[in-house]
Amino acid sequence: MVLFRGDIKCKSLQRRTSVSVILPADNIHYLQGTEEIAEKPYKTLYLLHGLFGSDDIFLANTTIQKFAEDHNIAVVLPSGENSFYVDQKDSHKYYGEFIGRELVEMTRNIFPLSHKKEDTYLAGFSMGGYGAIRNGLKYHGTFGCIGAISAALLSDDLHNWGEGDDLLSSRSFAQSCFGDLDKVIGSDMDPKFLIDDLIAKNIEIPKIFMAVGDNDFLYNENIDYYNYLKSRNVDVEFRCSPGEHTWEFCNDYIKEFIEWLPL
Repeated sequence: MVLFRGDIKCKSLQRRTSVSVILPADNIHYLQGTEEIAEKPYKTLYLLHGLFGSDDIFLANTTIQKFAEDHNIAVVLPSGENSFYVDQKDSHKYYGEFIGRELVEMTRNIFPLSHKKEDTYLAGFSMGGYGAIRNGLKYHGTFGCIGAISAALLSDDLHNWGEGDDLLSSRSFAQSCFGDLDKVIGSDMDPKFLIDDLIAKNIEIPKIFMAVGDNDFLYNENIDYYNYLKSRNVDVEFRCSPGEHTWEFCNDYIKEFIEWLPL
């Protein structure tokens, strides 16, 4: 297993940003005297962190490197700051475009990654789960499967936010990400609208995997979106088990998502 960490210069963000990349290469078992060679180009998971995270947070809090090694899959870990991975036009931070287009193009040019939709996956935890659903649907031609673990599916209620003491209750923070909160519903930042838009255009929807703990503060939002998907006959795999909004739960279901993928 090979781990790269570095910076890339991004047109969509108008600056440099950090990224980590796990490659299933040089899988050598020294004690057994064996070596496994993963077939190139590599199937690839783009994995998005949550609020307060960075490109290295999954490396510190999960066993994603072991999962990648066990399943011979490359994993790209970008830094999305506290952006919700949407396009923020006023500050010229096009995080959606970065995740859905530029990051994929750049990493494919640098590393031996598959260019096929069916080999390219997008997933995330918490804020990253929302970002995976939003960008996986918006850039449906790029990603074959979407994974959302404890997803922060807050778009339905953003217009009701006031000025709270933390980011997930602060209207000004929400506006800095989403712009006019009264216009989020029915836009490309609304995961329900994106589903309906693809159905109306008769476009194939990527397969979706969702997981949430039964004691997660985002449980109701995830159940609501799962029920919405089922009402639209969308192909969705849903997992719910005892758990909270924790790294332990995230780690368990990143593993389950990777095992669910058509690898």
